[in-house]
Amino acid sequence: MRDSTGALWKLLRTGRPLACVLYEDFAAREALVELSYLIAPNEFEVRRTEELDESIHAEQENAVVLFTPHNEIDAIRGLDARCELLLRRTAPLVLFLLRRGSGVQELARRRGIAALLREQEIDPDELDRASTEIERARFCAELRQTPEEWLSAWRDGLKADSPENNLVLHQALLLERG
Repeated sequence: MRDSTGALWKLLRTGRPLACVLYEDFAAREALVELSYLIAPNEFEVRRTEELDESIHAEQENAVVLFTPHNEIDAIRGLDARCELLLRRTAPLVLFLLRRGSGVQELARRRGIAALLREQEIDPDELDRASTEIERARFCAELRQTPEEWLSAWRDGLKADSPENNLVLHQALLLERG
């Protein structure tokens, strides 16, 4: 988890107009979107959309846009046709695509958007090969609590609402058993 969190943190700060995050299933996508809100650069507003036109609207150029399209093929085609609009962005548009999905296949056919995405793609599952038990052991060693104990204290209001604790919260939620 630390690898994918770090990779996403860096991806949001490259200064490039477009990034892509691959996900395994709906729950993983939602966790990655939530994490993106938590670790996005403070100087940018973060907005989420499922619509292509909204994602590339001029009002969105200075905001981190988390684009979770309903139709990945249409989204890739639309972004590819509007690469010049993407180049005006000051904050990244982050495209979320289903791993092994139709959007990834379409992306391979679109040179314009593929060029913009070069080295701007992350696949959290690929980065996180370490087993959950190893991550749980690290969490317990660093925080001297199991993820379940930490989450119980968070839910009881015993943990401060801080950026650091928000990252720990995300880690604890991913490591929680049951």
